[in-house]
Amino acid sequence: MRRAIAFACLAACVFAPAAAAKFRMTMSLGDSTPTAGSPFTVVVNTEDAIPTGDYIKLIAVAPGKDWYDVVGRVTGDSSLARANIPYDGFQIKLVRVAPKRWRAVARLPRPGRWRLIVPNGTHEGFTIPPPLVRTVVVAAR
Repeated sequence: MRRAIAFACLAACVFAPAAAAKFRMTMSLGDSTPTAGSPFTVVVNTEDAIPTGDYIKLIAVAPGKDWYDVVGRVTGDSSLARANIPYDGFQIKLVRVAPKRWRAVARLPRPGRWRLIVPNGTHEGFTIPPPLVRTVVVAAR
């Protein structure tokens, strides 16, 4: 009987939808088609207020690079991640401008399809899949 209860609990944890535990986030860009090296604004809005003293991260993943490797290296939360930071990707500093709003100025150094990722609803760790991913096509100068 105990074994059946333990199995049921384990199955519930494994198969529970991860999205149900997360709150929604949205991202808007000041320039949806920036050129390489030019600054553009990124605004992240959260459904819930992040507690005072906590923060969220924004990570840029270079074209053709694996998001897990870059996010794992930038956050330091994966011993399996293999990425060449900052070439494969890097963190962009988000600044809180309101309880549910964050802002950054980003510069992506080369053309291609970059991904901007908020890896978690807090500064610690990252979730799979990430709660917010936005693709940005960066044009050559």
